[in-house]
Amino acid sequence: MLIIKVKVVLKKINSAALHEAYAYVAGLSACVLMWAVLHNVYFYHIQRVGMRLRVAVCHMIYCKSLHLSSSAMGKTTTGQIVNLLSNDVNRFNQ
Repeated sequence: MLIIKVKVVLKKINSAALHEAYAYVAGLSACVLMWAVLHNVYFYHIQRVGMRLRVAVCHMIYCKSLHLSSSAMGKTTTGQIVNLLSNDVNRFNQ
């Protein structure tokens, strides 16, 4: 919308129109800058939520492995627990 207004204003070149065109260009630049800042802030917070979720899942798996009975611990290998912590939790990063 701002680009259309800039094109219309530039067609009627005079001093007042030129100042109006500069105002529209400044508005467009401010919108792009604001979008870039908000976009980066949004992804920063989403990544923080993802990392917290990953840590929470790792914590749940770790606590569950500590509460396993000795018979269940005999059936579960260390490799299975490591697989849960590495491969399955990494799916949250995707």
